[in-house]
Amino acid sequence: MKASIIDDGLRPAAAALQQLAGDLPARALADALNHTANQTRPALQVEMASVFDRPTPFTLNAVRVLNAKPSSLEAAVWVKDEKDNASKGQAPEDWVAPQVFGGPRVDKKSELLLRAKGILPAGKFIVPAAGARLDAYGNISRGQMIQILSGLSAIEGSAGYTANASGKWRSFRKGHAKAFFVMRRGKSPIGIAERRGKAVTMVLAFVSQPQYRARLDFHGVVQRVVEANLETNIDKAITDALTGNLPTNFRRRPQTSPRG
Repeated sequence: MKASIIDDGLRPAAAALQQLAGDLPARALADALNHTANQTRPALQVEMASVFDRPTPFTLNAVRVLNAKPSSLEAAVWVKDEKDNASKGQAPEDWVAPQVFGGPRVDKKSELLLRAKGILPAGKFIVPAAGARLDAYGNISRGQMIQILSGLSAIEGSAGYTANASGKWRSFRKGHAKAFFVMRRGKSPIGIAERRGKAVTMVLAFVSQPQYRARLDFHGVVQRVVEANLETNIDKAITDALTGNLPTNFRRRPQTSPRG
């Protein structure tokens, strides 16, 4: 999922670049494209905060910018598509893309682990139930999820998680290995429950694959920022070129606020 920012060659401001000599037109246009691309980041973050329910900082900071260069006059904006430990087995694009295009939610790392263990049936997904402890973003807390996976011996060989409860005396004393079990309705598994003393609560419910409608206007936000700022940024870049203030380094820049 990527939005490209290029000049279409029809804008009056772009025609003004022709007054520059040598490599200055390409450098000025690359500079203007890069400033415009970086202005899309805060605009996209505001849109995410508006349409998502309590998005995490990790999601909001997943917008990436690829700078244009004088030799390649195209800047690009996209959502991070690499996986790392913080993403828990998913790249941010995996959960943002369905919000842009609509469609089914992909598996979370915890669902893959439960499915591999034979606990989560094929075609089913997990959502927090009444007994789940939620974090500030409305997700089941990482600590409780680790307890659940550990108690069900579903973490073996998985990077980013602790060992199973049965292999850790401290966790075993807390009873995680005996506390969590699959709750069934008849023969059908419907979720995961937690038993502490005489109290039993469901912590995870098994549901059909969630379907998302398109609600993040990713490409529309980028286009509106381009229409509002690119010509101004070209004019400013021309002024910088004429006064010797154009950059010589076109690597990725820190996030910038709108110019002008």
